[in-house]
Amino acid sequence: MKKKRYFPFGYRMAGGQIEIVPEESSLLQNLFDNYLKGASLIKLAETAQQTGIKFRENTERWNKNMIARMLDDERYWNDNGFPPIVSKEIGSAITALRKQKTTSQCPIQFIKKKLVCCICGENINRNGKNAPRIRWDCPKCGWYFGPITDNELKQAVTEKLLAVCRNPQVAEPDQQPTNSLSIQAVRLTNEINQLLDQREVDTDRLLPLILECAAEKYKTCSIKESDHLTIKIKALFQEHSNDEELNRELFEQTVKQVILQPDGSIKFQLLNGKIV
Repeated sequence: MKKKRYFPFGYRMAGGQIEIVPEESSLLQNLFDNYLKGASLIKLAETAQQTGIKFRENTERWNKNMIARMLDDERYWNDNGFPPIVSKEIGSAITALRKQKTTSQCPIQFIKKKLVCCICGENINRNGKNAPRIRWDCPKCGWYFGPITDNELKQAVTEKLLAVCRNPQVAEPDQQPTNSLSIQAVRLTNEINQLLDQREVDTDRLLPLILECAAEKYKTCSIKESDHLTIKIKALFQEHSNDEELNRELFEQTVKQVILQPDGSIKFQLLNGKIV
């Protein structure tokens, strides 16, 4: 069976020519006009759904992705093989507004992806309905933070990172209790000491015991992956001790999570697990 060719919403093929579908064209013009007046993509999808007009034959419901696809389709006004449905002035205004919203949607995306709730540790969502005062909502525990502007949040992150750079020692994990020797290591140590206390030392028996004891003690060695991470991130902080501005690469290399507090302040969880 020959695959059906789809034309952009608002057009159809008739008599070998591409022509405008009147009812779809009218809906398009209405959607574009309302978008320029400030309607959201979801609201526009609801408007389209209420008309009973389908986006395509095999689709039952409208969604915001369909609306976005139409708003980004310059064929509706550029006369590139398709008769224009809206003017170039409207098309240019749509394009400019789309770019503006894309740019301003979240200017701190690199922080947003690491931002978590201080109550449950879940990633929190940016609520920009009252921008520039942003509220951050936790989808898991229902807690919310803010309002706080993006600039205020970025400044808090900047100040925290610069403070750590000027004092890399704060990246040291909290002191953990030294691992005690295993029962086996204690037994082997006692046996070695008993052999050494003898007037004549049996070296053939002593050497294997020493090697076995060393291997047993190595099992309880306290050097872990976090120790190597600590050395690495402390060195990175030291390299940037004279920074005056936020270094995004350093932020990515050292910070695992940004923990937002109810008062708008923040804490870092570093890659080695230390919270500062």
